[in-house]
Amino acid sequence: AGEEAVVVIEGQLAWPVYAVAQCISSRQPYKSLPEDDRMDAEMFATGLELDRLVQQRIQSSISAPPPEALELAFLQMYQGFRASYIGEQNYKTTAVYAKLSSFVGLKDSASVLELVLQKVLFNFRTWPSQSQVIQRSLQLFHDMSIGYVSVRQVAKLDTVKLLLANHSSDQFQFLRSIDEYKQRSQYYAGLARILFTGDTSAVQFSEFMQPWTQTVDRLMSLSDAQLTQDSVRAELIRIMRDLRGFLSAVSSKTNYILFFDWISAGRMGLVHRCLQIDADPKVQVAALKFLAEFVYNRTQRLNFDVTSANGILIFREASAAIWEYGNFILKSTQPVRDVYKDRYKGVAVCFNVLMRLITGKYVAIGVMPLYGDTALERAYGIVLELLKKLPVPDVIAYPKLGKATMSMLEALLAKNNVDLLGMDEMAYEQIMRLCVEAFDHAETTVSSHACSVIDSVLTSAIEGTDSGKHANLVRLVRDRPDIVKYLLRTTLNIVLFEDRPNDWSFSRPLFCLI
Repeated sequence: AGEEAVVVIEGQLAWPVYAVAQCISSRQPYKSLPEDDRMDAEMFATGLELDRLVQQRIQSSISAPPPEALELAFLQMYQGFRASYIGEQNYKTTAVYAKLSSFVGLKDSASVLELVLQKVLFNFRTWPSQSQVIQRSLQLFHDMSIGYVSVRQVAKLDTVKLLLANHSSDQFQFLRSIDEYKQRSQYYAGLARILFTGDTSAVQFSEFMQPWTQTVDRLMSLSDAQLTQDSVRAELIRIMRDLRGFLSAVSSKTNYILFFDWISAGRMGLVHRCLQIDADPKVQVAALKFLAEFVYNRTQRLNFDVTSANGILIFREASAAIWEYGNFILKSTQPVRDVYKDRYKGVAVCFNVLMRLITGKYVAIGVMPLYGDTALERAYGIVLELLKKLPVPDVIAYPKLGKATMSMLEALLAKNNVDLLGMDEMAYEQIMRLCVEAFDHAETTVSSHACSVIDSVLTSAIEGTDSGKHANLVRLVRDRPDIVKYLLRTTLNIVLFEDRPNDWSFSRPLFCLI
């Protein structure tokens, strides 16, 4: 009865804590009076004392956990204080810290951030991964790691330095789960932003990567039979998702090269081995999603020097992975329980990988055939085979697949790339059918991509007729006039009789079709 009474009282305390959070969050910079700041300090100090008592209660002999509503209220209070008093404008002149110092001994913003981070880590250790408390705590950690001023303040904290040295701690319950992959990605993205604050040396990076280095090297030493064990497959998914989350926050070329050098030291083979495990599509998709982030030229981080071979090495690794997975999909005889999870999800990620390789523009793919490099030919060939096997109605039935397909085709069939593709008649017909089907996609951007593909293909064919270029494409278009007529009729019907938000996109290919 005593424990139940404590839980009831804690639940009743949630609403006044929310009221405190709302009062603190409503502060207007440069308009608040010193008296308002002192009142905020008094309310915040009262909330801190209550939170300290609740944490002591969690570690006591009382087995019942506190209500989630109260913990969420505390997090809202911390978030509100951080936004109002420790924002990007760094309000150092407020009277709030003088009052907080007298109440709870917090003298400046750094001491408050230290307390907030300790609260976040306490939640990581005590709450299950499915709890909203973990989600809100991760969001607070994410907010603390973004912003030019905020992340630099956080990077100086002693608790953060300890966390960077022990980031893979098994004490955090959400890190032991493979289902909450978004939580893992968000956690490691925040750590990456903190790690790369300022100039990160190779030694600091190596120390941070040490747990992953040991994990990847150990997994690489296992046999193929051992990799298919359930416990090992779960570990493969975790490491791929962790690396992907970490890499998503790397924004500069210097920091990317640190990661590139680390994974190029014989560790990229783990990605290829994941794709060869045909017993678990989750492992394959996790590896492909990491690869999609690895080849993504986010904020021009992959713009290497002209004397660097890194771009070509990345393209070779990615194209080999596309070929391995595409070959597995085409030859697999395993029964399919869920066609999207077992097949289309991985295919869509493969298309995204190829699209990012082409649009990244960090490697001159046009010179590869001149030097006998088959990486481009293999990647394009397997993608065309996958497109031929793709049922046309599924572009609409699975929106993510349709979006990935059209984005990839727009990059693949650009004017400066169409000669490298080597389409046959079957592939040409299938691509045009996919484009027509994409006209009715739920997202207007997908139908716009489809219009762009048709415009690019037919424009290249018309220009090739006059200049003698694109001989293969000219022949395909000339030999199949029925396809052009079908495209013209469908496009005209949409432009004349339907009201679409992207009518301009549908009008683009009309001139080429006519």
